[in-house]
Amino acid sequence: LRDWGRQQKKKDSTFTLAKHAREHRELVEAQRQHKLGLPLPPGFVLDSAGTVIRDEPDEIHRELEGPRSTIAPTEYDEASVSGMEVGQRCQVEPGSRRGVVSYVGLVPELSGGGYWVGVTFDEPVGKTDGSVPSNLGNGNGKETKRYFEAMPQYGSFVRGKNVQVGDFPERDIFDELDDESEDEL
Repeated sequence: LRDWGRQQKKKDSTFTLAKHAREHRELVEAQRQHKLGLPLPPGFVLDSAGTVIRDEPDEIHRELEGPRSTIAPTEYDEASVSGMEVGQRCQVEPGSRRGVVSYVGLVPELSGGGYWVGVTFDEPVGKTDGSVPSNLGNGNGKETKRYFEAMPQYGSFVRGKNVQVGDFPERDIFDELDDESEDEL
């Protein structure tokens, strides 16, 4: 696997095994959605044989331009996080997860480029502790760069389009119980 990864890196300088695994998971999920009769996620289409493929119409242009640009698409530019400030309460979709905005800005270590929102969730529904794997260090792959402080699995980096800031107080499970189930917990 390591040798194959090195070969791919020679072909495409932006290749990483993590990125390859993420793209594979996305493709498998798109195939699952198609099989269930659900709409395909953005970026996927059916080819003439009815197979789910990644829609990359500008692939020819990329080859002509050389390596991929590090400039973020306009979907993830500074405007995508406008109005979001550290300390604001927020709700993140999918899942209506609530928390606090803990970072707003660029995170070059994450694929896709552009602006990200670092969120500290109220519950352990995140994927990080506010740090990301870093390309810096001694090359052992264990170096990280911290963008904000959170307990493990309480932090996450999400796109601005998935974050809504406003009056989103912490949920109280006792408020959500109905009168009939007062004797159940």
